[in-house]
Amino acid sequence: MKQLQTRHGDQVQFVEVFIKQAHPGERNGAYHSYEEKRAQASEYKREEGIPWPVVVDDLAGTVHQTYGGMADPTYLIDAAGRVAFYQMWTSVPVLSQALEELLARPGHLGTVRGGIDRVPHLMVSFVDGWRAIMRGGLRAALDYEIGVPGSSTLTFLGNLAKPLLRPLVLRATPLPTSARLALGGGLSTVVAGTVWMLRRRT
Repeated sequence: MKQLQTRHGDQVQFVEVFIKQAHPGERNGAYHSYEEKRAQASEYKREEGIPWPVVVDDLAGTVHQTYGGMADPTYLIDAAGRVAFYQMWTSVPVLSQALEELLARPGHLGTVRGGIDRVPHLMVSFVDGWRAIMRGGLRAALDYEIGVPGSSTLTFLGNLAKPLLRPLVLRATPLPTSARLALGGGLSTVVAGTVWMLRRRT
């Protein structure tokens, strides 16, 4: 997202809403006061080097619930203040395409890319989400694992593989078609090889 803000920050105002602690732990637990939540938002902004404003939602999560209550949504608002594009799960490459389409329109108005993206873009959270979980602590990782079995494990493994996966997953632009085809072919080969080996054993 920082890459996108660097490219378009002179044309677009980026704003982040700080919502509830999804997986509280021993380091950072559930918020007991608005002042505590504001302090943690300031700490998050400083630790992550966030260059845009971070707005702190109230303890009841009024803004979060008003805008759908998803864990990682993004709203692209046009120049008239209307939602031009909504992502249920943030994907910066997809958002980049939507943003460029909106900026190319006269007056920067109207719906882009069909208005909504429902695809669960989870690879970024698996590759780059471990630090966020550890902000809560080990209890937060356990809470995440219990809530969505396998999620903490995948995020931990993704963090270990981050140096290898970073160029593929943590990017502001979509992968070229040739790279996506190569990755799809490689994944298909791995799956087919695994199935073949399992059949040989039975």
